[in-house]
Amino acid sequence: MEGRRAVNGHERQKEQSARMIEEGLDALMEEKPFDRITVSEIVRKADVARRTFYRLYRGKEDVLRRRFERLCGEYRARYPVLSGYDLEQIAGEYFGFWHQNKAFLLLLYRSGMEGLIYFEISRASVNVIRSRMGAGQPEGSDSVYFAEYSTGGFLQLLMGWIREGMEEAPEEYAGKISRALRRYIT
Repeated sequence: MEGRRAVNGHERQKEQSARMIEEGLDALMEEKPFDRITVSEIVRKADVARRTFYRLYRGKEDVLRRRFERLCGEYRARYPVLSGYDLEQIAGEYFGFWHQNKAFLLLLYRSGMEGLIYFEISRASVNVIRSRMGAGQPEGSDSVYFAEYSTGGFLQLLMGWIREGMEEAPEEYAGKISRALRRYIT
């Protein structure tokens, strides 16, 4: 039992350090372009040791990549397997989730990192969609086509929303999209 507590404490400490590094990087990105930020500046801002940074990440790009992985894992854990395809429900959940991360997405966008947003979300989204479709989908089934198709569409809509500043409420945006798509998909 004592060993288990130590592991949990160690994991909590790693998570706390990772969050501090993410927050430090965010603060620096508010001040200057990502490509001009150094690891030394990040660890100073986060108040962590350089060795702590390199225990967790290979470089500053890895901070962003792992953050997207964590966010997509949170998304997958939050929303269960779908019993059917309800476009408005799926759109509401998707845009609602990303709206909770609005500050981060807009920070990346304003920093000229639109390509990174697109790449990282698309990389994880196919797996998220497939998991929501059900674990019973056999490898190589037709479901992969639908997952990739859905990923592309929702990701493009998300990117458009980000470019517009994500001002529209997620429920309104999801409803507008659902109504528009239903005219063409039936």
